[in-house]
Parts: sequence; structure tokens; C-alpha cells
Amino acid sequence: MKFKKSIFLLVIVLLANSCTLDLVKDPNAVQTDQTIANLVTNSLQRNFAAMFNGVSTQGMQLTRLQNSGGATYNDVFTPQSFDGTWNTAYANILQDAQVLLKEADAKGFARHAGIARVISAYTIVLLVDTFGDVPYTEALKGADQFNPKVDTQADLYNTAFALLDKAILDFTTPSSLSGGYLSPSAPVVDDLYYANNFGRWARLANTLKLKLFLNLRLIEPARATTGINACIASPAGLITAADENFAYRYGSNLSDPDVRHPRFVAMYPAGGGNYMSNWLMWHMFHGYNATQNGAPGDPRMRFYFYRQVSVNSSNANEIRCAAVPTIPSHYAQSSGSSISLTPNAGMPPGIALRVGLPPDPAHPAWGRTYCFSTDRGYWGRDHVDPQGIPPDNFLRTAWGAYPAGGRFDANVNASVNALNQSINGMKGAGFQPIMMRSFVQFMLAEASLFLGTTGTSRTYFQTGIENSLDDVRNWSVNGQFGAVGTASPTEAATINTFYPAATYTTDRNNYVTAALAAYDAQTSNNDRMNYVGREYWISLFGNGVEAYNLYRRTGAPTGMQPAVNPAPGGFVRSFFYPAVYATRNSSITQKPGMTGKVFWDNTSSNLDF
Repeated sequence: MKFKKSIFLLVIVLLANSCTLDLVKDPNAVQTDQTIANLVTNSLQRNFAAMFNGVSTQGMQLTRLQNSGGATYNDVFTPQSFDGTWNTAYANILQDAQVLLKEADAKGFARHAGIARVISAYTIVLLVDTFGDVPYTEALKGADQFNPKVDTQADLYNTAFALLDKAILDFTTPSSLSGGYLSPSAPVVDDLYYANNFGRWARLANTLKLKLFLNLRLIEPARATTGINACIASPAGLITAADENFAYRYGSNLSDPDVRHPRFVAMYPAGGGNYMSNWLMWHMFHGYNATQNGAPGDPRMRFYFYRQVSVNSSNANEIRCAAVPTIPSHYAQSSGSSISLTPNAGMPPGIALRVGLPPDPAHPAWGRTYCFSTDRGYWGRDHVDPQGIPPDNFLRTAWGAYPAGGRFDANVNASVNALNQSINGMKGAGFQPIMMRSFVQFMLAEASLFLGTTGTSRTYFQTGIENSLDDVRNWSVNGQFGAVGTASPTEAATINTFYPAATYTTDRNNYVTAALAAYDAQTSNNDRMNYVGREYWISLFGNGVEAYNLYRRTGAPTGMQPAVNPAPGGFVRSFFYPAVYATRNSSITQKPGMTGKVFWDNTSSNLDF
């Protein structure tokens, strides 16, 4: 009997223990010892694209690549504006990358590690360039540190450099069977960007180093010069070919899950979404007196913008500024015989050019610097425009084929309403232009002008324009940069019929010739940079991250449209800390405003207009 009772008690104890929950671990969460390298790598790549898209939007709004609302700069952005970006950066990217690197380095998964390091480096730099001082060293310790202190911005840049250097080794090391540290049994990477071409990943890492060194040129010119020349000479190479462009591609599936470009999703199914920038459309329509398929404008206009109407409304209930179309006194304009410029902004480059003479005050561009950017139905908003939203969802200009995967403008001028599926173009299969080959050429042009780095600025300038013009059409027709294509056959046929390759090539070459003539007419490096900046800025459509860096670093292009309010407050040189960070971390204090500069922003340019 005693033996039976003992067995019974043992069974009870075992059953009780088996039902006890381990309260230290969340039973619904994947633990670090269960990490699967490819799943984490896949998550990193997707979250990275989402984070980029969010910050890019704010950068485009500040640099007139996209409209922003609000009456002053402080009204446009609040601490809550960046909560999602902050959470994605720390919880979904840097934390996951740390977990992945621990496993990948231990097991010899070198290619996974390289991707994690590149994405981590970019994320760290993005946080610095957006907010200034941010935590990193103490930020990923979990319960061991709930109030991490900030690292210095310079130290974080150095951390990023170290990550990128190690990433290049990760991408180029051979298998351990040949003396490297790549495990021959490492799983094949689920690479969403370069389809497992790790030579291209190494080029990207080296190109990101170029970007960082260029940001440092105002405060550490000697280091920047040496670093950029080393990047140019590096065996890793720089992004120079279309199939090396660093771009996150979307599909056209609309459910389970919706994989379309977020800008397409925000505009095409129901209309509305972001307003296009009147200033960008004005620049592209009037710059160099360019032509596209027999009409005025930059050859890229029909790829960037889709017009739902061919004529702007004069109804003030649809376009509010039409009620008082007079150009505000603080905007650039002309009396017909002389041009009046915005005091702090200066002259917009490339407009109303006359070789050897001042810009033409009789040019129609000067009568369109407010409200109506053209006479052809390009319907957007002016910079920091506080007006409400009228019923213009199916009237305002929409995102085109490039880069949002929308509709090429073939003079269809019909609504983007989802009920009319025939006009939805690429159906959302666009991409995020994170680092394009054209960007690299313009960065090298700037470095050559001001640091005397290897190469000729004029050649870089020309190549950058050509790369941009070529990539815009090639993407819209083919839907690919050396990877699996997502182009719509119907849309490709529309483009080839309406704007044949031969016609586009003629317009392209004429545009390049005019841009070079304008560049050659300049007499100082600052003036030349103004044209480099103009072309870089236009090529950055869809990338507000680099546009914001360019504008703070150089003040180019000059002549930007001022805010509608003549007293908008100081330009945003770095953003408020996100509310989720400022209210939960006792070691930091929220910024009093957004005029504080990041550590490399040492330009004297006055952007407060």
C-alpha cells in the first residue's frame, strides 16, 4: 500500500509540474534559440523598406518633392509623426539584426550577416540624420536598460562605417573550405533586393560609405576626401549599372496580403492621397525649355505624374487658390520686364535660360509660381499649404508609373478610381528607389567640385542625368533592374506606342545637351553645384531621405518655392524625438523645436522660408 501511495503522489507531482507555466518566457513568442536565419533576414528586408518609405515621405514634403500641409513648419510634423518609424527601427530592425548576427556569426552564415550589417548601418545613419543624438550602445539591452542614453552622432557614424566594412567582408569571403568563414552548409538567403548577387551587396555597402563621407565633407573635409577616393578605388566598386540599383520592389496582388506600393494604395483605389508638388511640376515643365513627345516638359514628367484631367479647374471649390490666383508677394515672379525673387531663396536654376544673358522675365514660367504650375492640368499644391481638402480626389494629379507603379500619362486623363481597372497601369507594382546609380553620380559630382576627389564633376553630372532618364523609362516599360520583372504588358505597350523609344531618346539627348550648356555657363563651383543639385533633386522623386540630406548639406537647388505663409518659422533641420521615446525614456528631454542641426550640417544656407 505504501508503494502504491508513493507512485500516486509522484504522478500528481509530475502532472502539477507539467502544467506550470514558465512566466519568464512568452509562450506565444519565438525565442532567440528558435531563430531561423532566413525568416529574420526576410523580416529585416521588409521592415527596412517600410521604415524607408515613412521617413522618405517627410523628407519629400520638406524638399518640395511632395506637398505638405500645415501653416508653419512646426504644424507639419509632431512628435507622434515618427512613432512608427522609431518602433520599426529599434524593435523590428536593430533588435532583430542583433539576434540574427549572434546566430549568423556563430554558424558561419556570412551572407545573412552581411545583409543584417548593411541594414543596421543604414538604419543607424537614418536615425542620426533624422533626429540627431539617439541611443544605440545601451538601446538593445532589453530589461537590463529601460532608459538608454544617447550616443554621439559622430560615434554612431563610425559605428556605421565599421558595420559596412565588415559587411563587405561578409559578402566577399569564400567558403570555409577555401579559407573563408562562410559555412558550406549555410542556408540560401531569401534575398529580396539582389537575388543573391552578393557582389552587388558589396557595391551597395561601399556606396553607402560614399554617402556617409559626403555628409562629413563640411566638418571633416580631409577625412571625407580620403574616404571618397578610397570608395572610388575600392575593389568592391560603386553602384554604376541599372541592375545594381538598390530598390525594394512591390507586386500587384491586392489581398492576402496587399503587396502593392503604399503610394499607389493611398491614391488609386479611392482617389486622393498625397498632393503632388506644384514646385516640382513647375520645375520639370519649364526647365531648360525641355520637350517630351512634342509637348513642353521634362521627358520624365509623364512617368512621374498621371493627370486625371487635362485642364486645371477654375472652380474655387475644387482648387481653393483659384479664388485669389494672384501670386503672393513673397513668391518669385516677374513684372514682364524684371524678375522679383524670394529674398532668401535666390534664383531657380534652369528656368527661362538665355545663354550669355539673364533669365527671360517675359517667360510664362514666372506667372505660374503659385497655384497653377502649368497650363496642362498638372494639379497639385504649393509648399506648406494649410488649406483644407476639397472634393478633388479624381481631379488632382496622381503618382505615375515611376516609382509608385501607377499609370503612365498617355493623355487618357481619366479617373484613377478602382472601378476603372483599365487605367490602373502597373497596378501598384512599383518600387522604393533607395540608392540609384544616378544618385551616386551626383554625389561624386559634388565631391569632385568641393573636395577635388577622383574624376570630373561635369562627367559625373552628365552621367547622372543620363542614368536617371534611362532608368525612369526602362523601369516603367520593363518593371525591373536586372531582377524578376513586374511590368504590366498593357502598360508597356501603351508607353511604347505613345512615347516610342526613339522619340524618348531624342528628347533625352536634347535635355542632356541643354543641362550641360547651363552647367558650362556657370562661373563658380557654388553655381555649378546649383545645377548638380537641381538634377539630383529631380532624380530623387520617391526618395526624400537623400533629398533632405542634399538640401541641408548644400542648400541646392536654390530658388525653392517658399511656404504659403510668409512667416512659416525655421526650416526643420532635425525632427522632434518621437513621442514614444520622449515620454518613456527618463534620460532624455524632448527638443524645444526642430531647428537644431545634425552634427554634419555646417552649411550657412538660410532655408527659413
